[in-house]
Amino acid sequence: MSRIVRVGIHPQTKEKYEVAYGWDLVPGFEPGYFFQVFDKDDDVIVNEGFLQGISEERLDLLKKEWSVM
Repeated sequence: MSRIVRVGIHPQTKEKYEVAYGWDLVPGFEPGYFFQVFDKDDDVIVNEGFLQGISEERLDLLKKEWSVM
């Protein structure tokens, strides 16, 4: 598992959020990239690719959409 944590900007509210993304392989599931956004209470508000990985292209799109720094 690789996990990178950065700051992202909500596309609509422009508020800052913690963003985590990377590559993972969960036994029994499809490997691939994941993208997660956490609110101030550490609740996940976006969770793409956690068990069924997303493509690198989808990851790049989400990072752009959330202005990941």
